[in-house]
Amino acid sequence: MFGLAAGQAFRSADGALERAAANSDQLVRIQAIQTNVVQADADATNAFLVGGLEPAAQRADYTAAIASASQLIAEAAQHQPADGPALGALNEALVSYASEIEQARANNRQALPIGAQYLKDASANLRSDALPLLKNLVDANDERVAEEFDRAGQASGWLVGAGLLSMLVLVLGLLWLARRTRRYLNLPLAAAAVIVLVTLVVGAAVLVRVSNRVEEAQSGVYAATLSTAQARIAAFDAKSNESLTLIARGSGAAFEKAWQASDAVVTAELGELGQNDASSGLDPLPWSDYTAVHQQIRTLDDSGDWEGAVELATGTGSGTGNATFAGFDASSAEQLAGLSDQTGQQLDEAGRWLPLGGALGLLAGLLAAGCAWWGVSQRLEEYR
Repeated sequence: MFGLAAGQAFRSADGALERAAANSDQLVRIQAIQTNVVQADADATNAFLVGGLEPAAQRADYTAAIASASQLIAEAAQHQPADGPALGALNEALVSYASEIEQARANNRQALPIGAQYLKDASANLRSDALPLLKNLVDANDERVAEEFDRAGQASGWLVGAGLLSMLVLVLGLLWLARRTRRYLNLPLAAAAVIVLVTLVVGAAVLVRVSNRVEEAQSGVYAATLSTAQARIAAFDAKSNESLTLIARGSGAAFEKAWQASDAVVTAELGELGQNDASSGLDPLPWSDYTAVHQQIRTLDDSGDWEGAVELATGTGSGTGNATFAGFDASSAEQLAGLSDQTGQQLDEAGRWLPLGGALGLLAGLLAAGCAWWGVSQRLEEYR
């Protein structure tokens, strides 16, 4: 029984880490969908400001973002069936959004004012239908990851409980045999107790170390990965609201307020990154470069220079809104990929020896049982 419990302890920890890694991958996948969706909206709204035929690069970026989001939705549904219904509803919302954007484009190319309304409706529906679904999916998968991390830390309970019970039985057996047979020590039975004790101590130490490494990953690279992803999502949302403010032409106070809310999220997440030891060696993400340009855009627009504000928001030269935002986009994407890889590597390293530990725990239990049988059989032979 001790061998089975020891094997189960290591097997439970190993399974929990595998599920945590799978759920972590799913969470990153869902956040990638979020990023692609808001990135597509940022591209569509910014390109709309240009008027007529939008820039080819932005159109290509928008198309790639929509295609990537659709592909990731299909992959996410395959990897986590529990997310299937929500992902199905998300796919419908994305198709509806893309359809409204095409209507907005068609009208904008003909200089029809109704195109702006189609665009605003598409963006509003995206935020009311798709983004809440994505938030719920992120919360659900984050909860699954946390549960598996907890299970990995609690796996030692199998080993400790069975080990203490086995030690009690073996010690009582030694005492009973000593009194019954007038022999002070039964070496094989004592060896069984030593095997159980060593397995208990070493196994518990290994599982505690695994638990510590899991906690370190959870509060370190995993938390940094989530912060970076959330900062990117909020950043693209801010970029979209910046364009919507200009599209509204004097009546975009609500969009500017939404921009400020997104900016607060980015700033908070970057603050979390700054306090996280896992990201201490990384270069700060250049969000302030973009926010400084945004303030210039707002100053121009508020002073009546709408054309100047649009030119600064849609330009691609140095110091423009698109250029500074592209710097943040590239830096944060590279950082997110690196942190995500580190999370997987740390979880793999934490559980690398757990299958071997399970096999050794089972073997130790069988060996201890053999020694106990041998010890008792010696006393029986003396009576025979």
